[in-house]
Amino acid sequence: MTHNPHRNHHNHSIAELKQAASGRWIEILTAAGIPAELLDRRGKPCPKCGDGTNRFAPMPDFERRGAVHCRICFNRSSNPKPGDGIASLQWWLGVDTAEAISWLRSWLGLGNGRHLPIQAIKPTLAPSPRAQSKADQQRIALTAERFRLALKDDGREHIASELGVTADALRRLGVGWCQNQQMTSWPMRDADGDIVGIRTRGTDKPNGESPKKSSVPGFDAGLFYDPIAMASIEHGKPVWIAEGASDTAALLSIGLDAVGVPSAKSGGDLLLALGHRIRPSEWIIVADGDGPGLESARLLRSDLVIVAGVRIIVPPSGIKDAREWINRGASRDDLEQEAGAAEVFTLDWTNGGGAA
Repeated sequence: MTHNPHRNHHNHSIAELKQAASGRWIEILTAAGIPAELLDRRGKPCPKCGDGTNRFAPMPDFERRGAVHCRICFNRSSNPKPGDGIASLQWWLGVDTAEAISWLRSWLGLGNGRHLPIQAIKPTLAPSPRAQSKADQQRIALTAERFRLALKDDGREHIASELGVTADALRRLGVGWCQNQQMTSWPMRDADGDIVGIRTRGTDKPNGESPKKSSVPGFDAGLFYDPIAMASIEHGKPVWIAEGASDTAALLSIGLDAVGVPSAKSGGDLLLALGHRIRPSEWIIVADGDGPGLESARLLRSDLVIVAGVRIIVPPSGIKDAREWINRGASRDDLEQEAGAAEVFTLDWTNGGGAA
């Protein structure tokens, strides 16, 4: 079937998602990887625990509710318990309620389109990234460290002055100097804080033209953040999101807990994984002040709401991004007041409840 590619950016309660899925649970659970022939009548082998010939069955009103059960591995004593299609997805995919809802939203065309048809007994929600070998991991980490050591204190102060950020923000991000390209280097990290790639950035142009940017070839894209601070972030504090490395440095410079995505419409998967690890109270996205920037922020919002509520703020008219906004005098209080006035986007966990 063809799914609706339109992404809805309004709140969707659990009850609304269940209503949208009603009557489609054979399609949904088949897309998740449960063989269709096991969903048409009672008394089948369990597709998850494997053994047995009469232990798995759809429950009454299956097409509307999506509930299945196995007498051995998915029953009243299991966690989750059978009861509806969201619980069925939790059990089959091996995930928590939030991740099952994320998968369902994506299949229904309300998320970011990353659900997968899954064939294995123990499926995953998203394709595994290309695993870097230990040699690759060591090489990119050593390269980042070599660049970092090449940037002396006076050079860091000079670059910070050019960018309108603090030298401490550059230090926290591990910024270095790539001598052969005459460009600054910005480590990119995965959700665990490990360096997976390096972005290089030229100096700002006097005429306002965008500086040259590239990446060290052969490695992955990642996020820009201070791994030590992010690992020890206080419970209940928001995490601010910027587009790009220098915007991240600008947010850090005014005392905000910030992480940056490498470019528009990228980094959502890594941010989601980071969010599951650190559990922020809220996400606050500082969107670039143009159409693509706002569109990118809305796509991220649709993904990240699974972890916490999301607010989007945009620089005043005529200001293109977070760094320019701060360079023009915006303080931490200014951005926090903007965020406090912005609508918070959340999933309604109370209307309709979670899986039974």
